[in-house]
Amino acid sequence: MKHRFNIIIICFVLIITASCGKDVSQEFVSYNNNPLNDTVWATVLKDSDPCNTMIGDITPASVEATIDLSENRVECKPGNTDSLKITFNKGIFTSLENGVATPVAPTGTAVVQVLRIRTSGDLIRTMRPTQTGHTLTELGTGLFIRVMKDGKELSIKSGENYQINLIETGAEPKANMQRYFGSESIPAPAHNVYDPNFTWKIDTDISNINYFWDNNKPVGYALVVNKLRWVTAQRPTATASSNSRSRVTVYFSPSFTNKTTAVYAVIVGQKTVVKLDFDYASRSFRTDLLPYGFAYRLVSISKIGKDFYLGDGSIANLTTPSVLKLNPQKVNEQKLHAYLDDL
Repeated sequence: MKHRFNIIIICFVLIITASCGKDVSQEFVSYNNNPLNDTVWATVLKDSDPCNTMIGDITPASVEATIDLSENRVECKPGNTDSLKITFNKGIFTSLENGVATPVAPTGTAVVQVLRIRTSGDLIRTMRPTQTGHTLTELGTGLFIRVMKDGKELSIKSGENYQINLIETGAEPKANMQRYFGSESIPAPAHNVYDPNFTWKIDTDISNINYFWDNNKPVGYALVVNKLRWVTAQRPTATASSNSRSRVTVYFSPSFTNKTTAVYAVIVGQKTVVKLDFDYASRSFRTDLLPYGFAYRLVSISKIGKDFYLGDGSIANLTTPSVLKLNPQKVNEQKLHAYLDDL
């Protein structure tokens, strides 16, 4: 009997010891008067949560160019760069007047505002990952473009179009790119405001985008489009078969919650970005959309109080469902942008 009692005591001690050595994601260090103490996850996120408002902190300002609406054909280069040229024909704009699309008189000037989307880091900054439902795409290039006149945002008249010539320095244009536009909330928010309803949608014209050439060599994309705001060149990148995809799960120490943290997976070597969803029950982030056979960077950005935290992990070759712990470190905005530029 005494022997049995000793065995029970030993087993109890072993259980307690194992629980003390449990994963660090369950441990918590208290910080005096510090927002890191908030370890509560939300079942439903709000637009005002830091994970959503941080877009306003890390999205760059747009660049501008002024155009003369009276010209028959006007070209502009917002940012004064030769890698971007936008061409509008006369009389193609409308504005919303009392809920009705009304032609804009071709007089006076308008301001063209542009934010380039060139890298995986830009997709993360703007919180516009390259996924539409369960379909993943690869970005070639893109931009946010808005045209303003007298304080009103303009649109393109039905049946009209305009042209955007885009060069990505150091990279030849890729084949089989198609036009994808942003589908937004109504009314559409500013480009640096989180949009819970945003998704990419392929153009009704599914033909491939043409190049423009220099010395008999393709040097950039020539997009002929009929919409403003979010305009990109993309192509499908992942197989449609769910059997060829894997679940990837990311977790953190308790100070990093779904209210403060956004997590992304980036395919190494191409501009494909997936946003991981939070799983409240397990206090983790996960996605089932990542195709096997690719290398990935796992990126987390957290805004806790006034501070940013950056987490980084990698998968050399995704062959099985994977679980990773990220250990975010406090960074200033300069280091955060340098990291995103390098993705």
